[in-house]
Amino acid sequence: MGTGLFLAAIGIGGSLLALTVFPLIALVTRDRCLRQKRIQAVLHRSLRLYCRAIHALRIADIDMTGTEQLKLLRGAMLIANHPSLLDVVMIMAAVPNVQCIVKGGLWRNPFFRLTVEGAGYIRNDQDPEALLRTCIETLKAGNNLIVFPEGTRTVRGQPIVLHRGFANIAIHAEVDLQLIRINCEPPILHKGNPWWKVPSTRSKFKMEVGDHLDIHNFLGYRYRSLSARKLVEFIEGYYTESHGHGCIGTGAETADRLGSQSGGYVS
Repeated sequence: MGTGLFLAAIGIGGSLLALTVFPLIALVTRDRCLRQKRIQAVLHRSLRLYCRAIHALRIADIDMTGTEQLKLLRGAMLIANHPSLLDVVMIMAAVPNVQCIVKGGLWRNPFFRLTVEGAGYIRNDQDPEALLRTCIETLKAGNNLIVFPEGTRTVRGQPIVLHRGFANIAIHAEVDLQLIRINCEPPILHKGNPWWKVPSTRSKFKMEVGDHLDIHNFLGYRYRSLSARKLVEFIEGYYTESHGHGCIGTGAETADRLGSQSGGYVS
């Protein structure tokens, strides 16, 4: 019942904001960039309250580690694995100025269009060149961009396979990447499992802020395609290692991988 209640709260709460607060912001804010920042700020505070309510009412435990450094990010790509439906909610609750790539179908929904369009979110049904250009523009404007490079929720028990699109964006825009590791035990709201099948014990979501990657460590190659491939290989190894050992690979171990996989350029 609690899981169903909070899933419904996302739809109902988003619709209420879209019908009341966001039109008011649009009415009093003529500048497009300022309007987007104000709507993003409302979403950030609303989702932060949402996560606190889930934790306080003991629907699930939510533990976020290292999120203070996320508040200082400007124009970075936030890369995360994707074990559940709650992942994007936790990231947006932790980062004030963030944009997402969302389904183009939301623009056809009269309630959600005011939200996704007002916040400046990026449609995923653009042609590849336009999508790349839009992502670069929003990053250069100082917005952080959430990307789940698997393209869908993580399938438990299967190796992590990343799409290369995020790496092409990062290489072309020359922006840094902030890695985020999310875990949920026992699993809930994961791929292939209906929302109403909940575990017998309360789930615990854990979000850990990991390595901050300097994109220049991956630009020392002759071709951009090779740089993108090396970046994908590095991040696949990063998440495979964290899945295998239950912790994020940081410190000297990560520096060794950076040195070996990006031509010896270690920040």
